[in-house]
Amino acid sequence: MVWDLQELKEKVLKVHGKPAYCTLSPCLNSIVERQEFARYHYHEAKSFMECYMDDNYPVMELFRLVFAGSGPDKEHLEDNQSRARAHIVGCVQSLHSVSDILGHVVYYSLNLSQARTERDISLLKVRKWVRAHREYKGIQAGLDELTNHHDYEYLAALVNYSKHRSIISPRFNFDFRRLSTELVFPSFTYDGTFFPETPAYQFIESEFSRESQLVVEIGNNLNALVKQDG
Repeated sequence: MVWDLQELKEKVLKVHGKPAYCTLSPCLNSIVERQEFARYHYHEAKSFMECYMDDNYPVMELFRLVFAGSGPDKEHLEDNQSRARAHIVGCVQSLHSVSDILGHVVYYSLNLSQARTERDISLLKVRKWVRAHREYKGIQAGLDELTNHHDYEYLAALVNYSKHRSIISPRFNFDFRRLSTELVFPSFTYDGTFFPETPAYQFIESEFSRESQLVVEIGNNLNALVKQDG
């Protein structure tokens, strides 16, 4: 499934005029860039930790290296961990930005006018404004499906906690019964809600896929709506 961004730009230009087109275009471009940034950071993070997460790497050796190691091997592990953490933080921030930007895309594509200032344009408010129009029920359903989901709430909490309070860095979780290990985000509490320990790569991959699909569906609905208006 694909979303024809150029078609939407051209329709907005035709229906709403050049000012709307000029405002919308960089938002659409940024959605694509943010998704590419998230994908890039995800794969870079995995590459730095690949040798340690490989089934052929002894779990007990990694455990010893993490908690009692020293010398060049320990330094190499810590360097790779640091690089992987940086990419994971960049990944989740870019992934979260996609939905923020999507709010602007919907607002400008539909030529809404409720915002008093640009700071008023948020995904939460756009959902409310769209809900007031029966003809936008497809967009509303897509936005509701995107945001009314535990993983979306977890992503928002993870990013906001890391951005405003302290970085939630992934750490090794060892399973000695299965002789396996994985990187996990530790548990944390944000705005009164407790979020349990979560596998980092599994969560990122799953939420990236879910959000990407919904962004395309919402985008195609926007294309159809602007066509109707035209």
